[in-house]
Amino acid sequence: MELMNEGLVVLDLEAGSKEEVVEKIAGVMDKQGRLEDKEGYVADVLKREEGAPTSIGFLIATPHAKSVHVKEPSLAFARLLEPVQWADEKVQIVFQIAVPDPGQGEKHLEILAKISRKIIHDDFREGLQRATDEKEVLELVL
Repeated sequence: MELMNEGLVVLDLEAGSKEEVVEKIAGVMDKQGRLEDKEGYVADVLKREEGAPTSIGFLIATPHAKSVHVKEPSLAFARLLEPVQWADEKVQIVFQIAVPDPGQGEKHLEILAKISRKIIHDDFREGLQRATDEKEVLELVL
């Protein structure tokens, strides 16, 4: 199963909080058959956020968890209609990562590194903001 597909891309997501964003993206992952237990995964992501929020500047966050509640390594993308507060920053673009634990070693770090190398480029971030369909996002990210 591929890491990301059009079904894991959400444009114009409506959410009022970080928690709602994580929950809605987890719902998308669950519909794609990526999770064993959506609520368990959400709890793991939010627990991880408590320790170290994943807002990284540029209106972007990368919430993630290695979790026993994950079936398949997955990367989901969401562009929010309106920015939400994420720790001490506003966030409008979210890359949410799900990796099974145990069994995938440092896969989440590989995914984070790949995204981080792209985020520093203005044209990448602008492309994410302008994308009109899921395929455009996939072409930018993958």
